[in-house]
Amino acid sequence: MRNPNSTEQYKNLWESTVGAATGFFSAIRREKKIRQVFLSMTGVTTVCIVSDIGYFQILMVIFSWVLALICETFNTALEKALDYASGKEYHPLIRQGKDYAAACTFVALVFAISLSLFVLWDRYFEGGWPRAKTFRAQGSSLFLNV
Repeated sequence: MRNPNSTEQYKNLWESTVGAATGFFSAIRREKKIRQVFLSMTGVTTVCIVSDIGYFQILMVIFSWVLALICETFNTALEKALDYASGKEYHPLIRQGKDYAAACTFVALVFAISLSLFVLWDRYFEGGWPRAKTFRAQGSSLFLNV
């Protein structure tokens, strides 16, 4: 294993993968927001599996929460780097950078929560969304059934 304070590159792909996994688990252990997103992803995925929704829907829910986890991880990394670079002094551009990263995380979380609710709502309420219009493909065109 390499020295954690070293700046040398990993010697092979396996060492790089182990280093990345170590960083991921370290982020989950140390950062509350990353841990919250990870636990939400685990919980929603478990509920979807127990609810016996389709494999594709489960895959889409997992994908949306992984996207939210990636955005939260980048947001945290950017905040740490900007705090370090600025010496924690206020600067309007640093504030903008942090706000934009937080906005990215917000959009990803809204997407993940919305998709999860949509999939679970469809499972537990057979009629689907209230006043929902369904589309059925016939031939090459779509017909609207009201």
